[in-house]
Order: sequence, then structure tokens, then C-alpha cells
Amino acid sequence: MKSNPNVIRPGVKTPVSNKDLTSKILRNVKEQEGFHFYIAIGEPTGITAVSLADFAEKMADLDVRSVNFHYPRRDFEKWILEVIGDSKLASSINMISRMHIGIKGEALRNQIIRVVKVRLSEINPPPPATSKPPVFGATSGTDRTRQLF
Repeated sequence: MKSNPNVIRPGVKTPVSNKDLTSKILRNVKEQEGFHFYIAIGEPTGITAVSLADFAEKMADLDVRSVNFHYPRRDFEKWILEVIGDSKLASSINMISRMHIGIKGEALRNQIIRVVKVRLSEINPPPPATSKPPVFGATSGTDRTRQLF
């Protein structure tokens, strides 16, 4: 089976090199452009995500019925593609159901969150940790007195 270069795989880094695209993907959108979560048609949750990071965060606490409502309709995929502008992540969200046939509920929610977080770490990796050498013997006068006795 040929691998799809547009699908996100944990551990396989494919950094976004275009700074404009990265900025677009990581930006906050206006609330009216945000992802408005529903449980069913006409039943909004009152929760709106305005960025990918916000989407992953809100997804974690969301009523799972909302995940089960939106996913088969491809709403997450459409918002990520059309509003956020990340075709690679949209494709990966779509692939979840192909890789895990019949997935729904908590398992589906967890897969979506995982894929979004992997993508966020690809396009906005954390800065390298700066380790400062430990300072030995840097104690206050009171501590020094305690050390002597």
C-alpha cells in the first residue's frame, strides 16, 4: 500500500517551511469563523474554537455526542481546510475513519486530538530546552548556618 504524503504520522516530522502558511494555520480566527460545536442540528453546545490549539483543548472537554455528530458530516475536516487552511491536517482527520473502521465516541475524540496535537508540534515545535548548569554552593546565610550544625 502506497503511503499518502498528506497524512500526518506520529514521529514523522514534516515541518511547514512557508512562514505565511504557518502563520495562517496557527492564527486565531474571528468567533464567527470559529468552529461552533453542536450536538445535533439546532442544538448548539455554546462552545466555539477559534484556532487549532483551541480546537484540541475544547475537544478534550466536549460532550462526545458532538464529536459523533460532526465527524461523519466531515465538519471538522471542512473547517480545518476551508477556514484554517491546513489541507494536510484535514486529510489526516478524514483518514481516521479509514484507519479505524467504526470508530466513534471517546476513541474518535482521542484520535482527533492526537492528530491535531501532532500537527501543531510539526508546524510550531517547542523551542529547544536550555539547560543551565546547576549552581553549587549558592545558599543563603541561614542555610549555611544550618549546614554547619
